[in-house]
Amino acid sequence: MNRFITLMPRNILYFVCLLSGSVCAQEINAESVIGAPTQEGNKLWEGVKKTWRDDIQFHGFLSQGLFSSSGNNIYGQSKDSVSADSTEIGLNVSYQAFNNLSFAVQGLYRRAGANTGDAGEVTLDFGFVDLNLLNLSDGRIGVRGGRIKNPWGLYNETRDVAFTHPTILLPLAYFERSRTLFLALDGGQLYADYNTSMGDFSFKFNYGWANADDKELLTAIINDPTASGYLESDPSFVTQLSYEILGGEYVFALSYAELNMRYQAKNIGDPYAQLDADIKSFIISAQYNGEKISFTGEYSLQWNEFTDIRFGVPDNSPVSEHWYVQAGYRLLDNLQATLRYDSTVQDKNDRYGKGVEAATGGMVPGHLMYAQDIVFGLRWDITPAWMIRAEYHRMHGATTISLLENPDFSKIVKNWNIYALQVAFRF
Repeated sequence: MNRFITLMPRNILYFVCLLSGSVCAQEINAESVIGAPTQEGNKLWEGVKKTWRDDIQFHGFLSQGLFSSSGNNIYGQSKDSVSADSTEIGLNVSYQAFNNLSFAVQGLYRRAGANTGDAGEVTLDFGFVDLNLLNLSDGRIGVRGGRIKNPWGLYNETRDVAFTHPTILLPLAYFERSRTLFLALDGGQLYADYNTSMGDFSFKFNYGWANADDKELLTAIINDPTASGYLESDPSFVTQLSYEILGGEYVFALSYAELNMRYQAKNIGDPYAQLDADIKSFIISAQYNGEKISFTGEYSLQWNEFTDIRFGVPDNSPVSEHWYVQAGYRLLDNLQATLRYDSTVQDKNDRYGKGVEAATGGMVPGHLMYAQDIVFGLRWDITPAWMIRAEYHRMHGATTISLLENPDFSKIVKNWNIYALQVAFRF
């Protein structure tokens, strides 16, 4: 009998067992197939296993948070209680098809409060094809197409992976209420890396359409949780130039974004029916990573133009300001403490919201327009795969809270506390 025909049933059976994740391939009786495996057959099977392991990779993560707060709700009904409505689960697959062509995709389940736009659903976090156009010993140039994470600041590209950022809650510069706007674009990316004796340079340019259809984002722009319409993205771009010295001991980055949206009304007479929203923003980032101590700081300005297109002139153009300074200290090899001071204002010409409060007759409280946050956190890496974190936030102001979870403006508190605990796993 032909040797290939003799070997084929056994090799197919082994391959099916591998895909199913079982160990049945080790338990198959040699008498149950036609012929015994030859040396040539073993070499063929080893080649299949090597291709599977080397070219296709699976990774995943999950995190679960517990939050308790005074004054305002965060991630569910946390006010004077404990909320477990903060869950993130991700699974990604990458495939290196050729030396210069690869594919990657990640699905994400995210629950961030029972009444928000992230009440618990599976979404495409990213998915793209990567084509390397030029690969040299000291650099590369390539393009990606699909849904691509935006290179914004130090933490945005991996903001949902708990192990990659310093605290449970990201710095206020990564404004959680507008996370979907900055998270990713559906379109393309041009990237280039260049390594020199003075340091490593990296450039990324994303162009496409943002996921603007998010209720939380809409309320962040118009401060009205009762709006019935939705936002739709126009072509936008995000770009970043970063520079690293000594393998990441020193990191510097400059990011810039232009994000454009327009309101789509569902009802006749919707007061926001003619709204266009254009956002231009930059963020400067700097970080030092020592053996025991780390320092990080970022500063961002954001120009917001909200225009009634019937008149063609922006009727509201606040300039937002976000910044923070942060220090980390490694107490033990697997135990780290973090201290941070955060500040964010929605209009740097009305830092404490007195103008907004006066213009609305007190309906919109001034402390809804700013926030300062003092953070102390501890991180314990139990193993490379498991981590536990705990932190305390002393908040002054409330611009970061979800209006979907705090719909009654009269009950929003200016000074309040957050207590948080998180467990995370990765593989």
